[in-house]
Amino acid sequence: MDGRQLNLFKGKRQRGDRIPHAKEYELHCMVADALRRWCSPLWRYTHMPMGERRDPATAMRLKRMGVTPGWADFLLVGPRCAVVWLELKRPGGGMLSDDQDELAQFLKACGHTHIVTNDFQHALDLLRDHGIVSARVSA
Repeated sequence: MDGRQLNLFKGKRQRGDRIPHAKEYELHCMVADALRRWCSPLWRYTHMPMGERRDPATAMRLKRMGVTPGWADFLLVGPRCAVVWLELKRPGGGMLSDDQDELAQFLKACGHTHIVTNDFQHALDLLRDHGIVSARVSA
């Protein structure tokens, strides 16, 4: 019955329904909450919300203002010019788009750290490994 949940309104012989994976939005919020709470004072971060659906007029304005595709979800900047890009994907799936993959390769070639994960515990471990959040923080 791993990954399944019984439904109270179905019969006794049910196999259960698959539990849906958390949406990418929820993962973003969990990482943002962890950063808000435990981010080292030596680091600064921001979420870069460039991927949402927008009405065509807003999308054109943003494009005209210089927004380009492929950028990671979080930008983290720390001591000694350390730059970490964190891309979060929907748990249970989600691949980098061609634009995201191309930009990831570019950022790595420039000496930046580019991380892709679909798991909160993994994201927290990576943030801890880079000294962005305290080593004592755990999920």
